[in-house]
Amino acid sequence: MWEKDDFIQLISIGMLQNSMSNRKKHEDNQKYLSSNLAASSRLGNHIFELSALLALSRKLKRKPTFFIQDQYHDQMLNDTDVLIPGLVDHFLIINQTLPASIFPVEFNMKCCIFDNPERLMKNTDQYLHIKGMHFQSWKYFPRMRNELIGYLREPTNLFDSLPKSNKSTFVTCVHVRRTDFVGTGSHVPEKEFIISSMKFVEDKGIWNKKEEYANAYCIIWGRFELFGNADKRDDSSQKWQEKGEHCSHLKNVQLSQVLKNEAYISKDSPSDSLLYSRYHCDVVLFSAPHSTFGWWMGYFSKGNQVYYTDIKYTNDTSIPQGLFNPDDYFPPHWTPVKYDNVDNATVIETL
Repeated sequence: MWEKDDFIQLISIGMLQNSMSNRKKHEDNQKYLSSNLAASSRLGNHIFELSALLALSRKLKRKPTFFIQDQYHDQMLNDTDVLIPGLVDHFLIINQTLPASIFPVEFNMKCCIFDNPERLMKNTDQYLHIKGMHFQSWKYFPRMRNELIGYLREPTNLFDSLPKSNKSTFVTCVHVRRTDFVGTGSHVPEKEFIISSMKFVEDKGIWNKKEEYANAYCIIWGRFELFGNADKRDDSSQKWQEKGEHCSHLKNVQLSQVLKNEAYISKDSPSDSLLYSRYHCDVVLFSAPHSTFGWWMGYFSKGNQVYYTDIKYTNDTSIPQGLFNPDDYFPPHWTPVKYDNVDNATVIETL
């Protein structure tokens, strides 16, 4: 027959076992991966960093983690979630600064040079925080293009004022960035080179198969004074296209005189512009090789046929400084273009 003390002992043992069982359930055996993040930068940088961290976390068998350390991190999270929510969903979001007990590890200390993650494999710390930022290399997330495209949100903008790519319509998308690169050491493409590159891509993209398409259009995005948003530092460019600033979603007469196809200038939001590329850009040209937005416009594009200025033939300072490796930054199937030679303004493909 059970005595009172026996019941008490049995209950105590049961409570202890349950407590130990619960403790085991709540033990955190997960390992985590986070990074400093260039949160004050723009959307293109954000997608690079989160895509790379997701791929690195898989390789290192860790959980990608995002610390909201200040208002810039909060804005970065919101801006990225507007465009590519499926990517953000992979991250553990922690609304606090990085704990002082976590010591950052030096990795990817140069924005545009691939740092092999194999050297992080032996790190056994539960919380691995990377000191570097930017992660501007396709090599961090190879073979993930279809997956990342699948994470993009469905567009709510119907782009009613812009041409749509279909069986009878071919769309070339051009990204130009000049004004904020002036004086930074990053290559600033010349007006003549941009126009010659557009002509080259136009011929390569559409006129060698013109029997297939009834319509051809060129859409232009960017921060520039050539076709709009005139920069006072360049009066000649302002005169060349003084009406460009008011040509949002309208046919651009001056460009149509330069190109064989009809030209438009778009002023859609950055996220909507990338979504437009996803569904309607058969070919993409970005003239500023450092432009991360132009890079992602090409990466997400419908046609996955991308042309860019060959940075090796420019006066860009990042390569001699050891900060940029073109093979790490540009996917190998993209096509670099350059001037034929110093005395020839004709643009050709780099062989």
